[in-house]
Amino acid sequence: MDQRTNLIRQFFGTAAAVLVVGTLIIGYWVTAAVENGVKENAISIKTMFVTDAISPLAQELSLSPSLGPANRAELDQLFATGLLKTEIVLFQIWTLDGTIAYSNDTEIIGKKFFQTDGMKLALTGQTYAEFDNVLDELSISETLRTAPLLEIYAPIRAAENGNVIGVAEFYADGTALRAHLLETKTHGLIVVASVALAMLAAIYLVIFKGAETIEKQRQALDEKLHQLSSLLAENQSLSRRVSKANLKLAELNENALRRISADLHDGPLQLLSYAGLRLEAVDPAKGAVTDLQPIKQTVDDAMREIRQICRGLSLPEISQWNLETVVRTAIESHEKRTGIGVIRQVSADLPSLPLAAKTTVYRFIQETLNNGVNHGRCSRQTVSVGVRDGRLQAVVSDDGIGFDPSGETNGLGLAGLKERINSLSGEFRLETGENTGTRVVMLLPMEFARDVA
Repeated sequence: MDQRTNLIRQFFGTAAAVLVVGTLIIGYWVTAAVENGVKENAISIKTMFVTDAISPLAQELSLSPSLGPANRAELDQLFATGLLKTEIVLFQIWTLDGTIAYSNDTEIIGKKFFQTDGMKLALTGQTYAEFDNVLDELSISETLRTAPLLEIYAPIRAAENGNVIGVAEFYADGTALRAHLLETKTHGLIVVASVALAMLAAIYLVIFKGAETIEKQRQALDEKLHQLSSLLAENQSLSRRVSKANLKLAELNENALRRISADLHDGPLQLLSYAGLRLEAVDPAKGAVTDLQPIKQTVDDAMREIRQICRGLSLPEISQWNLETVVRTAIESHEKRTGIGVIRQVSADLPSLPLAAKTTVYRFIQETLNNGVNHGRCSRQTVSVGVRDGRLQAVVSDDGIGFDPSGETNGLGLAGLKERINSLSGEFRLETGENTGTRVVMLLPMEFARDVA
């Protein structure tokens, strides 16, 4: 079961339980209220009909504890015909002291009985009604014995002052009323249940849509979290690479300073020292002017070497060059210095690059061509520059003797190139071996070109 389904079940189960309990309570209250209303209305109609019919015939109870023969005869006639004959099973009139003043069961007329709760309530002027069990002592048909009977006690009031002068007790056939009450209760429950089901469906739809929205948001948050985690890992990796590159560059700079110091010491400084010694041997008094020519040549050689060292340290014009000029200048400088021709394969549609990238291209071509001559003892070199698979590619190859890459760990040239290229998010490849020549590849991302554009 997935998290979304479990969430829907939890919310829907809770909402359904609350709704069912609430529906049962409301349904019970509504149906009870409707049932009582219908019951009271039916009883009120029956009571008014009966009391209105018999009240004029019972007025003499205000003067006498019994009814006269004339009023009894009229009451007998009233209950022997019409609607009262079919609706009323038993009818009795009680005096205030509990004596039967009239009954359609003539055998109990004049007898005194214990007052029931219904009669006591009627003596206070209120009407009492309730479904009662079948009375076995009543002389009624077998059909009515199995039918529900509605027992009613209603006060009989005096016409002149409204005082209670007696109580009318009658039992009515409650079959139709009970059926009507059952039908009313059933309809009420159906309506309440229908509304509850509609509400339950609406709640389920809301919960389903809410769970769907929450799931989408959770997935979006998970995706964002994954992206942030990836970016964090990438940033940490880049941070480590930058720290490593900074340390390596510091080491390379220190090595480069030592190399410059060694070049100055071994080259120009030696020549200038030699020139100084020669100047000490010159005797101006003898006029030996011809002896100054070797000294001048030595000083010129020293100056030339100093210029070469300085030229290798800085490229002041490169900021104004396009990439094609950078490549051409690096190759031509190498050809002039070594006298070895270089095969060129340069694309005509090279992109524009920032200064750092152009300097890296220049140093890459310069260093790899120099290595091919100085260490590889090559006789043919090739430089290829173009765009491949969305990246700038520069390739320098030669037919030299090659070398073991594992032995180049302490060298300054290729290690410095690799660090330069890595600092630009580029890629450095070296393919070489003994007597197989050397092929060096540099790949730089084209984002540099878009930054310049």
